Order: sequence, then structure tokens, then C-alpha cells
Amino acid sequence: MPAIFFVFFVILLQRANTNLIQSVNPLFVRYVLGKNLFYVGITTAVYAVSTLLVRYLVSVRIKPESISKFVIIGLLLFSAAILGYFFSANYAEFLIFVAISGFATAIIMPFLLSLVHLFSDKSAIEKNLTIYSLMLSLALVFGPLLGSAVLSALAIRWIYIMLCLFALSAFFFAVKIHVHAKSAAAKKLYGAKNEGINAGKEPKKLKRSPVSSLLKNKGFLEVIFYNTTFSIAFASIVALGGVFAKDNFHVKYFEITLLFSLFFVSSLIARLILLYWTKKGNIKNKTGILNISIFISVLAFVLAVFSRNVGFYALSLVIFGIPHALIFPIGTMRISETVAMEDIVAANTIYQSNFDVGGIIGPFFLSYLGAIYSIRLVFGLIAVFLLAAFIAGRYIIYKNKNKKKINTGIYFL
Repeated sequence: MPAIFFVFFVILLQRANTNLIQSVNPLFVRYVLGKNLFYVGITTAVYAVSTLLVRYLVSVRIKPESISKFVIIGLLLFSAAILGYFFSANYAEFLIFVAISGFATAIIMPFLLSLVHLFSDKSAIEKNLTIYSLMLSLALVFGPLLGSAVLSALAIRWIYIMLCLFALSAFFFAVKIHVHAKSAAAKKLYGAKNEGINAGKEPKKLKRSPVSSLLKNKGFLEVIFYNTTFSIAFASIVALGGVFAKDNFHVKYFEITLLFSLFFVSSLIARLILLYWTKKGNIKNKTGILNISIFISVLAFVLAVFSRNVGFYALSLVIFGIPHALIFPIGTMRISETVAMEDIVAANTIYQSNFDVGGIIGPFFLSYLGAIYSIRLVFGLIAVFLLAAFIAGRYIIYKNKNKKKINTGIYFL
């Protein structure tokens, strides 16, 4: 079986894990450990800070030929942290394992995206990146569904045993990937002529910083802008959306995970449509798609603010699933267009780190406001923030179009 399929299996299992952790941990802290909403925000922020620090201090410096080793190490750490969740007796213990699982996630998820680049031919890169996103969506559907099944029969604590089994299964597939990773990296980075004795040995060249190179790349910075904006909204709905549903509509635990399943089913359908279009040809006007996705997010949060029953709230989640489906894969495609292969690990690490930035800014600060006032007010503030980002994005697009017209006119003169 081609190595790319093993990569997709690991993505499927690990994303199911990280998603359920993000949606179940707030419920566990609030209703099992008996902490208030502020502690829910702290928990989400600690997870995000842990992943952010590791990605910027460690992951961004790892060479492509070494990433499969780190995925294996990360999955072992993650499995141990999930068992720690299960056995936690108090909030302090729980928070320690939150930090460890964040550390492990930071050396798994961005490297999986880089492995998709390594194992993909140029002609198949956009298709495989869309399949990567499709695996994320599948994970976000079957994870909450299985979680709902567990929660309908057992206490919340037992869901962590299921997640540990997912992590151990992903570890098995990661070992399979490692067998093929070094030769794939040598072929992709240094050419087929360097395989064999010299496989993985980079030709001598001037030292350069991939981070400084990326910070000068306007196409990459454009993707970061949209991804960071959306991640703040997404992290907030994951951290606070379940509590909002329980407090306002008095739904049960398994019904909360079913609500999130609706959101992810919507995302899955949108990504299936995106896969169809990528198979027909390259996706055009990627920046425009990113911008419109932010506007759809505005509509979703406005509907959530004014929802007076669980049906309207569910509809807002379904609408929010559409930008969730589009922003991440379109961003990865734009990165593949604008970033050199030797910078791809750093680019993917920074790109995924923006979800951690969102996890800090969104849940931590906004949960404080939610505890004082209401989560409904927080959702209203997010809608205003997204609208401002949409308008700023439209202005940038308009400015770039005019700049191109001027440059083209000068060229023909």
C-alpha cells in the first residue's frame, strides 16, 4: 500500500482525538471537576500555549527527512497523556496532562501535513491536500458520533479510553510511514540522483532562515491572516459552544456532541464538493474564497447570537461548517503555490500554529467576558470581529488588483 494512505489513516485517527479533546475537556472541567467558565478558558489556553511554544521552538526547526520520527514520538506521548486524563483526580493533575497532550499534538499535526507534501507528486498535490482535509472532516464526524455513543451509556471519563485506542492505532500506521519517509524526502528535496548511499544528504548551500523567508512572502502572510482570524472564531465555538447549548437549551451531553457532528457533517459535504472541483482542475482565486469564507462565518455567528431554540443554534453550526471546510485546504493549496519545498515544514508548522493563537486569544479572553456577562455577548463580539476582518480582506484584494493593473499597464507601455 502506498505510504500516502498510511499518512491519511494517521490523520483520520489523530484529528478525531484532538477534536474530541477540544470539545470534551471543557465539559469535563465544567461539570465533572466542578470549575467555572474561567477555568474552561484556562484549560483551552494551556493546551494552545503548549502546542504554540513547541511548534515555534522545536517543530519549525526540524528537517523534512526527520519528521516521521517525531510523529512516532508524539503519538507515544499523546497516548500517555490521554491515559493521564482518565486517571486525573483533580484539576491540577488534569491540567498537567492537558499541557503534555498539547506538546504531543504540536509534533504530530503539522508534520502530517508536511508528509502529504513529501509523498505527493506535483500533479497530485492539490488533490492530496484536499483528501487530507477530507480526512480531517471524516474524523470530525465519526469522532463526535462515537463520542455520543460512549456518552449515552458511560460517564465522560470513559471517552478518554476510546481516544487512547485511537492514538495507539495511529502509532502503528506511523511506524509504517517511517519505513518510506527518508527515501521520499531525499527524492523530493535533493533529487533522485541522491538516493542510495547519499540519500537524505543535502547538497552544500548557503545557510538561510526559513522563518525570515516566510515573513517576506506576501502570499504566505495572506494565508496566515485568514487562518488566524478564523481560528479565533473556531476555537471559541469549540470551547464555549457546548456550554452555551447546555446552559441555554438544557441539552444532554451526548446531544452536545451530536450538535458538533452536524457542524462537521456540513464541513465534510463542503469538502467533498471541493474535492470534486480539485479533480476537475486547479482552484482559481483562492484569496477570494478565503475572504468569502470569513463572511459566511459572520452570518453563522449572527444566527447563533439570535437563536432562541436548539434548532436555530444547530443551523448556525451547519452554516459555520462551510468556512471550516474551505479555509484550511484552500490555505494549504496557496502555501504549496507560494512556498519553496525546503521551507514547507516551517510553513506548515507556522500555519497550524495559528490555531493555537486562536485557542489562546479566543477561549481565554472571551471566556472571561462570558463568565461576567454571557456567551451570547461573546458570540456577538466575534461576529463584529469577523466582519471587520472581511472588510479588511476585501480592501487588500481590491488594492492588489489595482496594483496588478498598474504594473500590467507599465509593462505594455
